[in-house]
Amino acid sequence: MSDNTVVKAAKNVVESGEGVARNIWLAGLGLYSRSLEEAQQLNEKTNQKFDELVERGKEVEIEAKECIGKNAEKATDEVEAGMNDLFYRLSGVDREKLERMDEKIDKLTVAVEKLAEAE
Repeated sequence: MSDNTVVKAAKNVVESGEGVARNIWLAGLGLYSRSLEEAQQLNEKTNQKFDELVERGKEVEIEAKECIGKNAEKATDEVEAGMNDLFYRLSGVDREKLERMDEKIDKLTVAVEKLAEAE
């Protein structure tokens, strides 16, 4: 082999190596770019799913409050009925009758005060 042939062969190897190195560099840049795009897409999907979950949570919260409100009213009514029953058993006086008597006493008190003022 002549010196010229060896030099040409060496140049071909170097140029070939530079081409491979450049392609590896470009492939790395392409991979980075693709990874960045996919990360942005995942971020958008994640934000969208999060927003959907927040909206669903608001709906569930409303339903839960309505359910709790209904149950609280029912529980209050049941406790009040139990208290009225217990009061009746202990005193022998119906709570409704007692409330009506209290209203009558208030009316009588007002009437007596008016009579006292008229004198």
